[in-house]
Amino acid sequence: MDRDDSQEINLTYAKYKKSMLYSLLLLLFLSVVLAIVYMTSSSNISRDREMRQYAELGNMRASLLAELNIVGTDLAYYAHSELAISTLQQENLAAKNYLTSLMFQIGNLYKHYDQIRLLNDKGDEVIRIEQKRDASLYLVPEEALQNKANRYYFRELAGLKPMEIYASPFDLNVEHGEVELPLKPTIRYATPIYDQAGDFIGAGVINYNGNDLLEIVEDLNVHDHDKVYLLNGAGFYLKGDEAGKEWRFMFPEREQLVFGDEHPNVWRQMQKAEQGKVVTDEGEYYFSRFQLAPHSMFNIINKESAFLIMFVPDSKIQAAQKNLNNSAIIAFLLVSPMFIFLAYKLASSQVEQQKLFSQLTFDARHDALTGLYNRSAIIDFLGKSISRSRRQKAELAVSFIDVNDLKKTNDLYGHEAGDALLKGVAKVINMSIRNGDFAARIGGDEFLIVFVDCDGGCANDIMERIQAAYGVMGLGKTGKEWSLSFGCTQLLHDTDDVDSIIERADKLMYEHKTGQKNQLLP
Repeated sequence: MDRDDSQEINLTYAKYKKSMLYSLLLLLFLSVVLAIVYMTSSSNISRDREMRQYAELGNMRASLLAELNIVGTDLAYYAHSELAISTLQQENLAAKNYLTSLMFQIGNLYKHYDQIRLLNDKGDEVIRIEQKRDASLYLVPEEALQNKANRYYFRELAGLKPMEIYASPFDLNVEHGEVELPLKPTIRYATPIYDQAGDFIGAGVINYNGNDLLEIVEDLNVHDHDKVYLLNGAGFYLKGDEAGKEWRFMFPEREQLVFGDEHPNVWRQMQKAEQGKVVTDEGEYYFSRFQLAPHSMFNIINKESAFLIMFVPDSKIQAAQKNLNNSAIIAFLLVSPMFIFLAYKLASSQVEQQKLFSQLTFDARHDALTGLYNRSAIIDFLGKSISRSRRQKAELAVSFIDVNDLKKTNDLYGHEAGDALLKGVAKVINMSIRNGDFAARIGGDEFLIVFVDCDGGCANDIMERIQAAYGVMGLGKTGKEWSLSFGCTQLLHDTDDVDSIIERADKLMYEHKTGQKNQLLP
């Protein structure tokens, strides 16, 4: 073998050796990249599933409460009318006829009422409109009217104040002492009627067909293979995965069964929070607790708690994980190491640049602690929104928020506790506002929300919910209700600009804060 042949062999060996080294490094690099992608994707799948489940629960809950709000409005509308007072107090036949017509209109407009009734002070039915199986309405003749003085919902009215509404438990309709068949889930809403002298003269009662609530839950369960449950506060099944488990509390002779008997660990966790997720060997349980009652604008007595639960079986979770596993294996086997390396380098450079630009853009418009927009961003948005609202003749409202006791919390418990107050406000705001609304932290303990297509009253209602949710969050985390002050205003004058509308909301916030302090004074 001559010298040239020897050098050629050495070069070939060196190329082979380096090629092996680079291949090993490249395979190691590819393995690390795929591992990171795998873990990130697995986390994203879990997070996306969680977000979908919470969104569906929130949609169900909002739909149920919207349904019940209509009931409260209809009941107050006819029961607190002058027609009802004239019918009961003066036995005015013309008023009774007009009232009957009005009750028919309510029943025809909203096909979810089994009964709409007017009772006198002795519990006698004066007017009773019933819905037939074909959804048509008929007026029960006088000879078929009943006395309801002994029914619990009528007795409960004795202690109620004017304009208060009693909400019965969600149970099954009972006629003549027996559960009506086929089963008819019912919630009864009753309100006392008083004359001008303040004397109790009767009551308005609506029997709401609870099947409509159950159908809402079923219709909004859009994920295949997921189970959805509706429980009452005691854990009895109002809607379960088997018909035989439902409404057991209405049949004392049967074996009593509650959700906690079958899922004790899940039930224990559900008692600790208003909303959450419990992971078990069987799968994931997502729950939300709320009250089966109309909006807070009504003074509701005997509000009944209920639980919405969605169950994602482990088989569905594992199926998604299996798909991810298969994708990772295929990617590893099919993609050329050199191509992956080159593509990764190019893509990595672009992604890093985009990420840096996005982060700089985000930081310039967002508050670092809460993740909400900052003052500069919302001032810009509000200015544009004012111009757009005037062009489109649309409503626009602003809420100015001040977190109460932030300095006191910082002084007593440290800035970490104070930061928790601020983060809590941001979390509640994000849970409560719509996609088109805009929220920002504009100062140390000050926040601002711009409500698009919303007037001051609407903004105030949303802020009441935010305030209530914030208080509950404080109880859950510290055992003490957190508090905030707010002021809501809307675009009123042609001369309104960014500064004037914020100043007006700020002034209203201070009036609210002063009112809160006055309530605490002995």
